[in-house]
Amino acid sequence: MMNALAQVTRVTEIASPNSPAKLFKVDLSCEQQTSCNSCASKSSCATGQVTKAIGNKQHAWSLTTPVQVSEGDIVEIGLPEKALLSAAALVYLVPLLFLFLGAVIGAEISEAMFNGQEWVSIIFGAGFALMSGMAVKAKLRQSNHDAEQQVTLIRTLGQQLEVK
Repeated sequence: MMNALAQVTRVTEIASPNSPAKLFKVDLSCEQQTSCNSCASKSSCATGQVTKAIGNKQHAWSLTTPVQVSEGDIVEIGLPEKALLSAAALVYLVPLLFLFLGAVIGAEISEAMFNGQEWVSIIFGAGFALMSGMAVKAKLRQSNHDAEQQVTLIRTLGQQLEVK
């Protein structure tokens, strides 16, 4: 289980038909953390410059919990490692595999029909990678609901302090 800090953006009370205990649907916003802030060469690194220019990405999570929290609270959540790692493998490895597969198929077609010209292999590789990327995106959207239900509330840290 990976831990992360998130801020509560909305709390909705859910009526539980089987239990008198209250349940709350909590929407969370979690800022993506990069290691660029702690790196010694961040001023001369291209990745550090891009991160500084674009800013950090916000991720939205939701969970159901019996613990009452307030909007604006900072909470520690547990993220499912298996779901995150399998999603990362899908996003990076599947398009790469299909890029190579398309390039091999394109090379065979090129040898048979176009006298071995490389552009056929490039087109097929890029096309297969693009199609597999779209399929992976659709798959991840479909399984997004399952990943949301696996997020767990570890502890509540309270309201964020403002430093003046």
